[in-house]
Amino acid sequence: EPQPQQQQQQQQSHDYDDQIFSKATALIFVLDAQDEPYDHVLQSFTDTVTRAVRANPTIAVEVFVHKVDGELFLSDEAKYDCRRDVMQQVADELADAGLSHDAIPISYHLTSIYDHSVFEAFSRVVQRLIPELPTLEHLLNVLVSTCSMEKAYLFDVASKLYISTDSSPVDMQSVELCSDMIDVVLDVSGIYGMGAGSGAKNAKKQVQVPSLENGDEIGEEGFAEPLSEVGMLGNELNDNDGADDLESPSSVDGAGEDELLGKLIGQSAPSEEVEDEGVTDADAGSAYDSESSSTIHLSNGMVLYLKEVDTMLALVCLTRTENFKKKSLINYNIGCLKKALRALPQSQNVPASI
Repeated sequence: EPQPQQQQQQQQSHDYDDQIFSKATALIFVLDAQDEPYDHVLQSFTDTVTRAVRANPTIAVEVFVHKVDGELFLSDEAKYDCRRDVMQQVADELADAGLSHDAIPISYHLTSIYDHSVFEAFSRVVQRLIPELPTLEHLLNVLVSTCSMEKAYLFDVASKLYISTDSSPVDMQSVELCSDMIDVVLDVSGIYGMGAGSGAKNAKKQVQVPSLENGDEIGEEGFAEPLSEVGMLGNELNDNDGADDLESPSSVDGAGEDELLGKLIGQSAPSEEVEDEGVTDADAGSAYDSESSSTIHLSNGMVLYLKEVDTMLALVCLTRTENFKKKSLINYNIGCLKKALRALPQSQNVPASI
């Protein structure tokens, strides 16, 4: 009797789908934009989505319209037309399969290997999977506002995906600059910034560049507003008063010693007074550590500033040169950001790697 055999095959197929999709958080389907027509590909996509949603109704579905480059896609209009065509065909295929396109949220991304669009697309995918994303965005908004920055990103150093940014529009060129900066920091740190035993524990590798015009000294009153704002935000996340645990620097002698290019310091244990502590044995061989930082001055009057905020997590900021003169103020506020990140519930920690 063939019917019981068919039922057995269907049950095995359902079990197989459950094994694959039940624990998955996202389904990424890559479509070759240059392989028209898309009928056979979208049929396979519809079948896969149907099986995935049946096994896991909360799974996020992402479509990468890939290879939008070459002569077929010289203009942005051609790329958008291709994405619109794919979206319409997907809606038709799902309707034919008895599924509502509105009931299954699907995100579409235009990608190519010849730019950073793939990294941008994967960053968007990862951000959808982070439940505390609004909190991270709010933290970065406060930092950008108090330090007069143009843009701030939280980057996963290993994958070069940004897991969060402030609420201002994302500029792909700035993302590319930040990604390239991470490459520079890792490459140079791997050569000059890795400790090799106790003799290198307190070594500091620095390259001095001509300082900017001397800025005014920063008194304690210069820290009052940003400390109160970031400190209050930390209190919202944790009952402990994060700002009271830190001591604000009283003054700095201009900007001469603060303007460093590629400031790559040996590993030390995370602490508020890192200059007094040495390299830990666990991290002595790491090219990226708790004291990794870098400053790059761009020719257009902007400054790229990278600072470690957690294990394999970097804050990369874009600010104007005139707003970067009081670097001690920026570092202090970044320290408050790090405390606020640590104040997040242990069950909702920011992932150290993607």
